[in-house]
Amino acid sequence: MTILLSAGGATGLASPVTWETAVARWLLFAGLSVALGGMAGRGLARQYKGNFPAPLPPPWALRGSLLGAAASAWLALIAAGLVHLGRLSSTTAGRIAGFEFVLFLLAAGLLRLRQPRLAVLPLLGVVAAEGIRAHPESVVPVAGALITYCHLLPAAIWAGMLVYVLRAAIAWRYHPDDMRGLVRLYATAAGWLFAVLVITGVISALVLVPFRSLFSTTYGWVLIVKVVLVAVTVGLAAAGQVWLRRRPARGAGPALATKIECATIAAILAVTGLLTALTPPAKPIRPAASIQQPVRRR
Repeated sequence: MTILLSAGGATGLASPVTWETAVARWLLFAGLSVALGGMAGRGLARQYKGNFPAPLPPPWALRGSLLGAAASAWLALIAAGLVHLGRLSSTTAGRIAGFEFVLFLLAAGLLRLRQPRLAVLPLLGVVAAEGIRAHPESVVPVAGALITYCHLLPAAIWAGMLVYVLRAAIAWRYHPDDMRGLVRLYATAAGWLFAVLVITGVISALVLVPFRSLFSTTYGWVLIVKVVLVAVTVGLAAAGQVWLRRRPARGAGPALATKIECATIAAILAVTGLLTALTPPAKPIRPAASIQQPVRRR
């Protein structure tokens, strides 16, 4: 997901455009996670087999969609600023950002009309657009997009689902047994999502970063930071599992480790946003036809 200059060069870590793009993409990922993952979390919570001591909170899907729309508009302006404002459609980044802006607005409109099931479709369209823009697609066409789909979708659901379950757990904090049951239900689903994330993340890293470039490039070091944050998240999730075996005090709410886990996931999204603004060290795989020497006519 590299923003290109008009001359065709990629932005570097020292460029203000890189950091501006990273923040905008962080907000886009956050909006997508809150919207799509929030609706998934609400659906998961409804599968709880115990008592519902308090109404489930509504998901923040509309707010997430509006946040995603704002972030997409910002990315479109960044892309337009690198060329000319009137030539937004002349860049791939600008076209995709504009398309995502429309999809987020469509999702927000459907949510405003109380059509959450239909609103899922444009949000999935955002995931599809991200697959086209992503770094793996530029290195390994088609297969790279599939890797991104299989990585971004569970990531968005995992992050947004945790935010929703935390809100529901706080609403049920005066009913510890039901609160623990709800968190345990989330933990089971999160385990499967995390397994998919690890597999697709490893594949994506192998595609984008040759081992010799892992410690010698900015992209490699930022990727290492992301891996460390993921490891911290795993530790916090394990601490949350220990908490599930105990009976918390009435009104205590979810475990502190689970709350911190939510913060580390936000940090992971921020680092991911930075990675999308950097150029990976891997070189694109070009079709054989494109590297053939031109035939001279006599």
